[in-house]
Amino acid sequence: MPTPTHVLLHRYTPGSGPAEGTAEHDAEMRQWAQVDEDLLTKGALVAGFALDGPGKQLGATQTPGDDMVFAVHVIAAASDAEAEQIASRMPHVGYGSVEVRPLMAR
Repeated sequence: MPTPTHVLLHRYTPGSGPAEGTAEHDAEMRQWAQVDEDLLTKGALVAGFALDGPGKQLGATQTPGDDMVFAVHVIAAASDAEAEQIASRMPHVGYGSVEVRPLMAR
């Protein structure tokens, strides 16, 4: 397994992007599958998860917002620039965002 270096936190505002059950949504799902396949082939995908609905924030620093994290990729990248290049390929960047977070060295 590749050594993880970055986490990509995928965000969007509910109601934005293609609606489920449409041709546009189906096309985006195919794009997500292709991105994951490309990352696997390159040896850069450590793990990927789609999240189910909004979560519950706990703790003293809760900051409610309009957007939500809907998926997470853990990747292995040679640099921050490479991680950012990978993030820029995500299908939802036109209506959402990707937060690129480097992992702390152990």
